[in-house]
Amino acid sequence: MKVVSFSSIKGGTGKSSLAILTANYCAASGARVLVVDLDIQNSASFYYLADPEAAERKNVAAALQSGDLAGNIVPSNVKGIDLLPSSFSLVNLRSCSERTLRKAITAAALPYDFAFIDCAPTLDNLVLNAVLASDLIITPVRLSQFDWKGARFYRDQIEADTDKADAWRVLFNFYRPPRSDSPDALANQYEAQFREAFDGAILPVSIPESSLVQRAIDTRESITAAAAKTRLFQAIKDLAELIGAGALVVERF
Repeated sequence: MKVVSFSSIKGGTGKSSLAILTANYCAASGARVLVVDLDIQNSASFYYLADPEAAERKNVAAALQSGDLAGNIVPSNVKGIDLLPSSFSLVNLRSCSERTLRKAITAAALPYDFAFIDCAPTLDNLVLNAVLASDLIITPVRLSQFDWKGARFYRDQIEADTDKADAWRVLFNFYRPPRSDSPDALANQYEAQFREAFDGAILPVSIPESSLVQRAIDTRESITAAAAKTRLFQAIKDLAELIGAGALVVERF
């Protein structure tokens, strides 16, 4: 099972939406997918829960406390995806070991190809649990000074506090292609600043700015290769295939 975290210390970068869309694409491609919601805001849980009351009995907080991941997984409302839901009880786990999730995943024989972890926009022991359990850590960013500053700080902390620096990657989200080749254009200056700071850590995929992302999350509108949707479809396809999906031809997700 490949574990992928969508994680950033900055809010509003699109972590939850990207985790959901990538998970949905992978499931549509035939992969068996687990989504782990480690964010107390429970966006992924709200999207996926077929039975909201199930999260009161089985959730990620209970899994971390007991070490029993399999016993706290619930079905989602999307075919091929199961969920380890968030819980408000996560606030009581701020002192749990940073290696708890990795130990639980190692101990469990989970029947999934991928686990996608949606992290809270902070840096604490719960986020470090996700980082230490992951094979790949994706930090989505907008091309802005605040995102650059946050990504640089997060990279430095991962390097200082974990053995996962080589697994950390930056993903350009809400991306608009430059209108000009001029190095004086602000968008080009931002992109150059990111590439200078993060060099080989930047993924060779960018997610375009699109109102379709919100419609896909809020109204469950399908993403297809139709002309009006093809840029977002191809970007999520490329990201999922980079992660390792691609067993089947996907027409919609």
